[in-house]
Amino acid sequence: MTLDDKKKCVEVWAMFTNEKTKPEDWNEDAANALAIMVAEIRKCSKAMDFVPRPSGSRPGYGWIVKYAYKVLKERYSSKQPRLYEACIKASYGLKSDVIIALNMGG
Repeated sequence: MTLDDKKKCVEVWAMFTNEKTKPEDWNEDAANALAIMVAEIRKCSKAMDFVPRPSGSRPGYGWIVKYAYKVLKERYSSKQPRLYEACIKASYGLKSDVIIALNMGG
């Protein structure tokens, strides 16, 4: 891994965990574990886009049409994927894989 690769891992790790690491802490095993964690967060967040939001009353066909339209519009017009906090927290089980790899030193 290059120093630049390691610096990017530091930044990504901090974005998702609010924890600081040093570039020299990172190795390929830790970076691969981080990639799996981020992929799972994105996969979860993509699925969350399809979770119906409470309608406040009994939903009818109008709610379905408006909801389906909104989901599709957001999905295809958004340049940045939305990452849900619940998905980030759910990925913390994978966080231990990254920590173990960081501590193993490669």
